[in-house]
Amino acid sequence: MYQNKKLKRIITAFLMLVFCSSVRAENTAEESPRHHTYPYMFVGIQGGMQTTFTKGYSSSQLITPTTSVSFGAFFTPNMGARLHFNGLWNQGGYDENDLNFKYNYKYTTINLDIMVNLVNLILRRDYSAVNVYFINGFGLNMAWDNDDACTHQDVLPYAYNNTNYSHNIRLGLMVDYNITKNLCINLEISGNSLGDRYNSKLSNHNDWQLTAQFGVAYKFGFKKTR
Repeated sequence: MYQNKKLKRIITAFLMLVFCSSVRAENTAEESPRHHTYPYMFVGIQGGMQTTFTKGYSSSQLITPTTSVSFGAFFTPNMGARLHFNGLWNQGGYDENDLNFKYNYKYTTINLDIMVNLVNLILRRDYSAVNVYFINGFGLNMAWDNDDACTHQDVLPYAYNNTNYSHNIRLGLMVDYNITKNLCINLEISGNSLGDRYNSKLSNHNDWQLTAQFGVAYKFGFKKTR
């Protein structure tokens, strides 16, 4: 119950931020730009927290740091794509049969994401100081260094000794603010669907990971107007 309430508060706060950002964007279009606003390329870094959802253990107790690097481009005011690398370490939890313990493992994800600028799409603009992006992508997740879970294979028989490979399907939202033409800051929240054995358990459905990250991106490759 506590976990659900906490998650609802996070989602509500994020949606309020998205709404306020959209309203602000309506009145912040750049006047007389000296460059074409699209296309451009970008490189970004992010850092924040992540957690996974597992049966019988509160995800709020499995929060760990995470970090990301991305490279991408926007081809039109509405549509872009990025190659996104995310990872650090993760935690799982077991609380059954009078046993309660956590186990650490490392992971990295390589994703190709499509990014849709909802502000420019809805308001039919070429530029907004504040943008909201819908993110959808597919990639590969690799998890390893699962020794903690392997020491409990009597209760975690699906714990993997070697590298575990699985798909990664991402849905997310990101809000960014252009500080200058080339520099912006952002907040991204995404849900990631992973293979069933990602957390060393078998539950007959995909595992889910939630990430929340702040970041900064450098935009470049703009063409000057004539």
